[in-house]
Amino acid sequence: MKVILKHGKEKFLRRGYPWVFRNQVARVEGDPERGAAVQICDSAGRTYGQGLYHDTSQITVRFVTTDPDVAIDDHFWRARVERAVALRNRALGDATHVRLICGESDGFPGTIVDRYGDVITWSTLCYGMEQRRDQVLSAVTSMIDARAVVERNDSDLRDKDDLPQRKGLISGELPDEVMIEEEGVRFRVDVVDGPKTGFFIDQRFNRSMMRMFSAEARVLDVFSADGGFGLHAAAAGAKSVHAIDASESAMARLRHNAEINGATERYRFETADALDRLASLAAEGATYDLIILDPPAFAKSKRHRESAKRAYQSININAFRMLEPGGILATSSCSQAVDEAHFQKIVRYAAKSAGVSVRLLARGYQPPDHPVLETMPETAYLKLFVYQVIDDEVPR
Repeated sequence: MKVILKHGKEKFLRRGYPWVFRNQVARVEGDPERGAAVQICDSAGRTYGQGLYHDTSQITVRFVTTDPDVAIDDHFWRARVERAVALRNRALGDATHVRLICGESDGFPGTIVDRYGDVITWSTLCYGMEQRRDQVLSAVTSMIDARAVVERNDSDLRDKDDLPQRKGLISGELPDEVMIEEEGVRFRVDVVDGPKTGFFIDQRFNRSMMRMFSAEARVLDVFSADGGFGLHAAAAGAKSVHAIDASESAMARLRHNAEINGATERYRFETADALDRLASLAAEGATYDLIILDPPAFAKSKRHRESAKRAYQSININAFRMLEPGGILATSSCSQAVDEAHFQKIVRYAAKSAGVSVRLLARGYQPPDHPVLETMPETAYLKLFVYQVIDDEVPR
């Protein structure tokens, strides 16, 4: 069974982009079932490899291999899992939490597998991978000693591949508490109802980076979620941490995490809309030594770029206004539709609008368990800049 591309549309495959969209397809030969492996061919008959087919999705084929003849079977997926796990073992060693499989970057279209201690989480946006769930998880659990496997398929993006939303236990028995640790900071993870698959694993190195700027600092942790950044700051000797998040459940998890780390007395917990509260704090003349902005993805697609730009400008302008000379802003974006250069331009504009001079101290990216597929820009989504406000020594 084959999917034949329109003339000239193979250029995306030649560049290594792993999706074939519906408007690129000339015809389908044979009668492949939804989720079946099909060969991908150009208009001249050249075969580029195989992918997983979906008849009604905007993404008609999700590429999996350049080999046109290999069987997409248990052996195929086991080899992929072994390769993915080997990278994590090499890069992160005995980390208590890790992304074992990171979608297209590891050759598993639309699929995420995370580990929190002895609990594995599974999520996918791809119909063909949903069909192969047991094959993949069998390979994972043969290499990772798992007490429980949980599915976190509660994203509305599953609707695009005609998949129902579900979450809950797949196998095993959940422990009373799922605990992870980063550099001595402990977190309880809610693998069923917490953010994403339970925790923001991708910020691990950036959280560690904040420790070098936190000693004796008055910290504002905005979009604090479960407290990843703020608790690292507290562990590094911050005087105080003011945490702001709109989610009552996230704030409850943060309170618990602060308690188990002995940091409650240094915390101010505030449930509020972050954009509005930043504006009011700036208007009140509040000041901090270190401000951390870790918002959700303001731009989930290109059509949201303008609204995202306004939101990023607002939070960064108000953050810069609350920093005296010497103060530090760590500002992050996980919007894949806003690339690094665009985001940095937004932050520079915010500094100018706030009337401050700044210098760039550091940059942060996603860790090696979130690898970037160079031919798929969407996989390079996380960026963080650390700026210091300086005395007015240079023209703005």
